[in-house]
Amino acid sequence: MPAQPSRSTLPGLLGIVAALATGPALAQSAAILDAGGATAIVETIDMRDRAVLLRGETGNLLTVHVPREVRNLPQMRPGDRVSINVVNTVAARIARPGEPLPQSTATAARTAAGERPGGLFVDHQRMRVRIEGVDAPSNTVAFIGEDRVPRRMTLRDPAMQALLPSLRVGDEVDVTFTEAVSLRVIPADQGRRPPA
Repeated sequence: MPAQPSRSTLPGLLGIVAALATGPALAQSAAILDAGGATAIVETIDMRDRAVLLRGETGNLLTVHVPREVRNLPQMRPGDRVSINVVNTVAARIARPGEPLPQSTATAARTAAGERPGGLFVDHQRMRVRIEGVDAPSNTVAFIGEDRVPRRMTLRDPAMQALLPSLRVGDEVDVTFTEAVSLRVIPADQGRRPPA
């Protein structure tokens, strides 16, 4: 059963990675902003404080305080490998007239009780902006968001630049920023052959 992550879960996982290493008639576009991953080795586990000491790929140490929502912490062992992957994307599409405002959502899936900790966390931050100006030759767009602050942005990704010719002043565009984080604990002995 998917569980709702706390708002602090995703930024925490993203911090660990950093420390360790639509219909067809509407113009739409998407781009990957950032993708990466890290692997660390579990050094120690303090069950009372729910603190895990990880050693990163370069030997750096990081203590992670594991929230109570991670129900399988007792199945983690020193020597296990923790693999974390993160993908950040942005997508944009022209909103239809009268279409309701987009809603931000967060979902999570975690391993079954009794297995090693792991899961997938996906956070969609959605907003609607109004186009105030488009300069296709310089790949810039001016817009006003929900906070009513005017902004100008240069689009550098070719997939996002492809949206510019279809934009007109006054268009409303739904923008979705997505962070997807997967975490997997790999047993220390997985992949090792027994002695002959």
